[in-house]
Amino acid sequence: MLCISPTVFEVLLHLIEEHPIFSNNSTSSQKPVQAQLVTTLYRLGRYGNGASLEDIACIAGCSEGDVVNATARCFEAIESLHDVFVCPLTSDEKEVEKRWVDQHLGFQGTWRDGWVMYDGTIVVLYSRPGLNGDAYFTRKSNYGLNLQVGNVPSTLRIVDYSHGFTGSAHDALAFEHTAAAQHQDWLFDGEEFAWVDSAYSVTRRTVPVHKKPASLRPENAAFDKAVSHLRVRSEHCMGALKGRFQA
Repeated sequence: MLCISPTVFEVLLHLIEEHPIFSNNSTSSQKPVQAQLVTTLYRLGRYGNGASLEDIACIAGCSEGDVVNATARCFEAIESLHDVFVCPLTSDEKEVEKRWVDQHLGFQGTWRDGWVMYDGTIVVLYSRPGLNGDAYFTRKSNYGLNLQVGNVPSTLRIVDYSHGFTGSAHDALAFEHTAAAQHQDWLFDGEEFAWVDSAYSVTRRTVPVHKKPASLRPENAAFDKAVSHLRVRSEHCMGALKGRFQA
């Protein structure tokens, strides 16, 4: 119902409950942080008609204004933790990922330097936006926003992302606004690079699978198959994110 396990809920509550946004000098105190977080998580797990303020307020036993305020407060508190969790890996953390790549790729060598992988996904919107709505129309015949996510394979931890492009934007274009594209020396060291799919360009820091007709060559097909066993972890990351929080 809240999209996360009780353990994760308690950890998240511990991280945000002391944030100043949850305190005020008014004689009318706020609801407990726990109740506000429950309301927010429940709202994030709803979509379509079920995401209406009226429906959520009825389930949460509060007013529609309380739902809006609780969501805003929780988001401000959670976003204050952004740089703690979404940041480049340390050298030791990178080595853990490189060993994981060595173990799962099937062969060892310089390919181990691909410790991160990127992929794009669509954040679906409930309806067509009123302003420039056609720009949000996607190849899957819905309306949405393009989201680029860079995650490590072993734990699915997100270390980089880019958002803001409309759903009609190509992944290669949206990727140009990630740290991997704009701040390469900040994210990568030495010969390190990111694994991407065939929609992306080949650069010094990105290695995609082959496009046709090159993908039809036996040696390239074998390489692409091995890389696909790694890159499926990018799909797992997207599924863990979007499967939990539909809103």
